Amino acid sequence: MKRIIPILLICCGFGNALAQEPSAGSFLVATDSLRDPSFTETVILVLHYASDGALGVAVNRPTWVDARETFPDATYLENYSVNVFYGGPVARSNLVALLRLEPTDDLDLQPVVDDVYVTADPEFLIELVDAAETDQRLRLIAGHTAWEGGQLEREIESGNWRVVPAAAGQIFASEPLRLWTELNAPQSELMVSTPAEFETVAPD
Repeated sequence: MKRIIPILLICCGFGNALAQEPSAGSFLVATDSLRDPSFTETVILVLHYASDGALGVAVNRPTWVDARETFPDATYLENYSVNVFYGGPVARSNLVALLRLEPTDDLDLQPVVDDVYVTADPEFLIELVDAAETDQRLRLIAGHTAWEGGQLEREIESGNWRVVPAAAGQIFASEPLRLWTELNAPQSELMVSTPAEFETVAPD
């Protein structure tokens, strides 16, 4: 498995060029102006944001696919029976893990927000999967979303995304399909539906 996230955990400071300013640890909430059906009613957690571009994963797109079926070569998933999430169209054959961990000096990671950490290191995951009994502590996400430098800023300025602070409880929501609606409340009381293309995550 390749490490697809060389630098995800650096939070940078930026000027006030954008009315809504993204940063690592914030949500991008798709608006009704976003016409790309791949991102309809999607909430993306920003993992990296800098002048060279941005990277994030969708957190409200659970699939019906068992992680063990999608990644049969990942032997450390043998006892993990939770379905994989769809993170985005880039590198869908790679796993990104979001974890809730107790802070410790021995942990060689920095939190993205609150007690939420991210890793794509399979050796690190081997140590954590057995300890994660439910998806309230560990979520495995296939694929991610990426923007080139300046691309995300243009999409925000065009009104396609709304930037809001993220919280651990929202990232690990027990009903992730409701997250988009809740972040837009009281605009709508409708449940978020899962588009057909999200029901199966096929390796690239």
